[in-house]
Amino acid sequence: MKRSGSRKLNICVICGGVSPEHVVSVASSASVTGNLDRGKYNVCVIGIGREKGEWRYYGDNKFYTADENIDSHRLKDTDWKPVIIKPGEDPVFYYQEGDSLMPIEIDAFFPVIHGDNSEDGKLQGLIECMGYRIVGCGTLSSAIGMDKNITKVIAQYNSIPVVPWFSYTHVEEINVGEIVAKLGLPVFVKPCSSGSSFGITKVKDKNEITKAVSEALKYSDMVLIEKAINAREIEVAVLGHWNTEVKTSVPGEIIPHKEFYNYEAKYVDKVGADLVIPAKIEEKTKRLTSDYAKSIFKALKGSGLSRIDFLLDIDTGSIYFNEVNTIPGFTVISMYSKLWKATGIPYSKLLDELINVSVKESWQGEPVDE
Repeated sequence: MKRSGSRKLNICVICGGVSPEHVVSVASSASVTGNLDRGKYNVCVIGIGREKGEWRYYGDNKFYTADENIDSHRLKDTDWKPVIIKPGEDPVFYYQEGDSLMPIEIDAFFPVIHGDNSEDGKLQGLIECMGYRIVGCGTLSSAIGMDKNITKVIAQYNSIPVVPWFSYTHVEEINVGEIVAKLGLPVFVKPCSSGSSFGITKVKDKNEITKAVSEALKYSDMVLIEKAINAREIEVAVLGHWNTEVKTSVPGEIIPHKEFYNYEAKYVDKVGADLVIPAKIEEKTKRLTSDYAKSIFKALKGSGLSRIDFLLDIDTGSIYFNEVNTIPGFTVISMYSKLWKATGIPYSKLLDELINVSVKESWQGEPVDE
């Protein structure tokens, strides 16, 4: 792991990205940088531009513009320097200051970034290839966790129930008759590898299935069609490392005011949903969600953080794995951080614990939690 002689850890938060979830990333990163203890960490920010994907070095200065609406968050277009990567050198990352290249001292990257080329393992692979530590899931678990189809297969292999589904890569593959016969109506059509509910449609008319699949294919190269059940949405936060200790939070419930928890309900509409923490569910169901969440996290070789989402069938009481999010929304009011606060770990302490998971085995300075 790269480090300077300082007893503080050098943490580089990386955010933004060429993704529909750009604004969510910037908003989450604003919360992270605002709550990292400067007595323990030297903090810098690298932002990835939304249009061209350029890497921008902001240092520890304010890197975003925003008003009270999370959907307004953007990387600043001023006060940044281009990032230069020089593989094989130590350090690898530099920023350009006039004609000079200035080294960026980094002990660990803290990715708070979503979507393609970011949350799907590609960014993590680049960072790990350069010899740096990552706060959060690494290349393998990020890539698998982003793929809803593969995670469902892994859940089934580990005897964790999932709702019936089909997967398609082309509209021409769709057999509407077979879908309706096996799944019934309504169904959910969703991109296989996308987050924040982009491209998801609840379809009640079989004649709308093909249109919904075409829409979902704008966000991913594979589409899932899932049986829609009468369910409550239960979420569990996970913290730890797959081959050591894995902790789970109290479960929480999302009660959307719309028909399902879409992007607008998550981030735009301030009253789009109620978050009930802890969820009012039976003790047996709480234990199951915790056990299932740990099993999924370990099977994916997860590290640091994940949020595991479940569906609780209102009619039967059965619990189903829905999906895993290896970089969940991370503002102080996001479900992940609120779940841990309710469990007894406030936001700043949560950041300390996540960083410790990444660096405690190799950091030679003071432990960051002292």
